Amino acid sequence: MIEPIDFIRALWRSDRYIETIYLNGGCYQFYILLKTIYPTAEPYTSFDRNHIATKINNVLYDVTGDVDDSEWFEPLTKEQEEICKKWSFSKNNSLILAECPVCEEPITI
Repeated sequence: MIEPIDFIRALWRSDRYIETIYLNGGCYQFYILLKTIYPTAEPYTSFDRNHIATKINNVLYDVTGDVDDSEWFEPLTKEQEEICKKWSFSKNNSLILAECPVCEEPITI
């Protein structure tokens, strides 16, 4: 089986927006993705409750790789998980694709 860090690095190479998506509302969805590949994965939340990391084989990961400041995370409770399931990059953020050549307004999705 591929090591988690190798999977994350391969994911980085797939699209330049990967980190943007999974660091801005999609971190719980990143846990779900990792859980499909690593069934023993467990969700952890930062103490300020604004980020999810995934524990696999006693190492915490997020889309940036292994989490250096793992002492700032604790297991996600079932109550917290219900809130995190609603987090979404696409519901709360936009990607700027380009500027309009006429008015210079950003073209976003």
